[in-house]
Amino acid sequence: MSLSSVLATFIERNDVARIPADAIASAQIAAVDCLGCMLAGAATETTRIMLDVVAGAGARGNASVIGTTKRVSMQSAALINGVAGHALDYDDINWSLMGHPSVAILPAALAVAEAKGRSGRELIAAFALGIEICGKLGRWANPALYEKGWHATSAIGVIGAAAAAAKLLGLDARRTAMALGIAASQGAGLRRNFGSMTKPFHAGNAARAGVMAAELASGGFTADITALEGRFGWFDALSARAKPTPQELADSLGKPWDVEDPGMLLKLYPACGATHCAIDAMLELRNEARFGADDVEAIHCASHPMAPQMLLHSRPQTGLEGKFSMQFCLSVAAVDGQPGLRHFSQTWTGDQRIKRLVERVVFEERANLAQAPSADSLPSEVSVALRDGRKLQRLVTVPRGDPRKPLSTDERARKFRECASYVMTPRASGAAWHALNAMADASTVGDVIGRLKGKPRGTPADFPELAA
Repeated sequence: MSLSSVLATFIERNDVARIPADAIASAQIAAVDCLGCMLAGAATETTRIMLDVVAGAGARGNASVIGTTKRVSMQSAALINGVAGHALDYDDINWSLMGHPSVAILPAALAVAEAKGRSGRELIAAFALGIEICGKLGRWANPALYEKGWHATSAIGVIGAAAAAAKLLGLDARRTAMALGIAASQGAGLRRNFGSMTKPFHAGNAARAGVMAAELASGGFTADITALEGRFGWFDALSARAKPTPQELADSLGKPWDVEDPGMLLKLYPACGATHCAIDAMLELRNEARFGADDVEAIHCASHPMAPQMLLHSRPQTGLEGKFSMQFCLSVAAVDGQPGLRHFSQTWTGDQRIKRLVERVVFEERANLAQAPSADSLPSEVSVALRDGRKLQRLVTVPRGDPRKPLSTDERARKFRECASYVMTPRASGAAWHALNAMADASTVGDVIGRLKGKPRGTPADFPELAA
């Protein structure tokens, strides 16, 4: 069997009844978190531009654009909702993927499930399958794929999106294998674009391409059955670390399910995941030593060798660049405590206290903080020298929000309501939160999606963190 055939057989055989209940429960938690990110993202300038372009192309249909009252085609909804979900870099991480699975997979699954009248449990099951495919491919492909410059969220995520869409369209194993091959030819996304609007486009484009691949396969469109492992195939072209045999891949699927192990890191801070261990360390030191911006003489941060490859902006000028700046994130944490959505704007990148502190941050990699072959976190050690002579130091190896340090239900609810506040009233967001947490019991996905309509409650001038 080819790798595509192995994956397709697994997808076809694992229906709602065969996926473990714990995997369904974990996938639902991740889906709710991602939908919250889509609500906030719907109000961003990034998503507005994308929506204007898609609407201008006349993409009418029966799939919802989250956080709006608009309905477009399945592919267009997947694109826009994927962009919205990743626009603020607040969405989840899977360490096998070394990227953000939900924003590539869920928008694809959501669009197909709503348009085809699928149940909430069918949606969550397809979503879990997409995560599983991404995770297992990521374990073989990373870190080499990521280090080469590919954005794994889209380069691998597109295959997971196709898997979820194929499941919800009811494709048999042969046509599902074709969908995966079609998706493999659409793997893309350059990490050089981190800190710009194009990074969230990667996620949306992967979701759109996944739906398109499944729709084409449904109509009889073909791909090479060895598009993943064959010469000049996906593994070769994207410089994957290694290539499994069909038996090795088959033996790994569902053992365990990736949505459970390593699971999904739900972000507590709306910034690149490479900053999170360091932010945790800074917040712990600040809370214990009670220092302020004027007390800091210097900051030193040593991190996983991959972190500097992700954090490209040492002197950010915009909020988006700030999300990919260790110097900025640590300075915000030192000056104002826990970084939130409001901090990632030109108001804060231009703040003189922040700019002065950014100049005092030394950020470098340290080999002994590496995890291999696929990172299971990006550890950081933060040292703070205070003007009164005190030297503070903290090593954090697992960030808050990781399944090993999970967010509480209250923390997840606060994050959801914060995100929803940009497009919904508090009452509406509260009702949406409760409905989404019962999503697996919904008879149709449309019953739940109806709770997620809204419109921006201001302009970028009112919320500068939503601008580019």
